[in-house]
Amino acid sequence: MQIRMLQPGEEMQLARMKWLHCQEDDRDYGEHNLDGADYATFAAVFTAFQRAHPKYRVYVAAQGDTLAAAMFVYVIPKVPKPGGHAQSIAYLTNVYTLPEWRNQGVGTRLLQAIEQALAAQRCELLFAWPSERSVPWYARNGFRAENEIMECPLSPE
Repeated sequence: MQIRMLQPGEEMQLARMKWLHCQEDDRDYGEHNLDGADYATFAAVFTAFQRAHPKYRVYVAAQGDTLAAAMFVYVIPKVPKPGGHAQSIAYLTNVYTLPEWRNQGVGTRLLQAIEQALAAQRCELLFAWPSERSVPWYARNGFRAENEIMECPLSPE
């Protein structure tokens, strides 16, 4: 298993993974991600998003030319402060491992590689909004429910 950044030409595999992730969320959580959606349109929108938002770093676990897991990371620069050493914080999102690769440590190895890369870049904190089902995995991997985030909803979604 190779841990690396997404490579050009792999965007359609990533779109398929996102579609499968939404299918699972619809089934497991009663969400409605795929209502009225068709895969071809979604894949075009998803790959256009990838091109338009290169600041999302997409880390993958790959077996040969097949993606097994992917995680998106958005690094947010911190405003400098006197004596401050950390340069950023990072948001982890769209964490997904294909079902046939789950419970084999693939996601954990991918997350560890991301943590190492971010720490080397003086990133202070990695945060995520996990699903209820994934909270134990995040906890096993060092995430804590440490701070209470305050939200201000700006749209109904």
